[in-house]
Amino acid sequence: MVTLLKPFDVALSLTIATTALPTLAETPMIKTVDGVATYPEGYQGKSNLAADEDPFLSPTNSALILIDYQPPILAGVRNIDHAELINNTTGLIKTAVIYDIPIIFSNVAVGLNGYDPMIDELRELAPNAVFVDRTNVNAWEEPEFVAAVEATGRTKLIMGGLWTDVCLAYPAIKAEFAGYDVYVPEDAVGSITPLSHENGMRRMIEAGVEPITWNVVPAELQRDHARTDKLQDVTRVFVEHLFKVDPNSTC
Repeated sequence: MVTLLKPFDVALSLTIATTALPTLAETPMIKTVDGVATYPEGYQGKSNLAADEDPFLSPTNSALILIDYQPPILAGVRNIDHAELINNTTGLIKTAVIYDIPIIFSNVAVGLNGYDPMIDELRELAPNAVFVDRTNVNAWEEPEFVAAVEATGRTKLIMGGLWTDVCLAYPAIKAEFAGYDVYVPEDAVGSITPLSHENGMRRMIEAGVEPITWNVVPAELQRDHARTDKLQDVTRVFVEHLFKVDPNSTC
């Protein structure tokens, strides 16, 4: 049996179909002529994808977690220069603050036996970070830590730690098994020998963890040069911590 639509139903259907489609004003067509494109006034780039549809790190789907960046643990790191590691980790934290993504810091055995807490210059970069002090070597076995991760509501975890093969690898692997996407900025982590670092990275990668370098994080969170609200701040991070140039002389 064929059902005939009334004129009102047809009009309503056409209205719904039309409003569901983006207009040219919402998605302007940009064309390049002789190697140069021109843009509408106030152009801010393409729209962000929804958090659950974005395969990349974004300000709405990511959290930064740093584990055991404590002076006595850093002292045992031998696979990367300490100043370089601190520089790269600083760039990570500054980026997370710029894009207002949740930050969790965790140190071990501070309350238990007075172990030195997180390195001051790193902690002070994010005064609003959530702090978890633990006794477990594997942070994912500390209920307070897991609850802090769950409370972020984020599915993509940028996770760093000292040492790579122990206090980082254990929770990173467990987080992958729990359904999170874990990204490890390899140049912001370290361990007691090059081999221990390499074995830790290999073990995590086999469990599904994605290795990146720290500069991927600001690039991926910014994503589009036309988005101007954070551009100047993140450019300063690149200049100071990636290019090692005084940002006040260039930005």
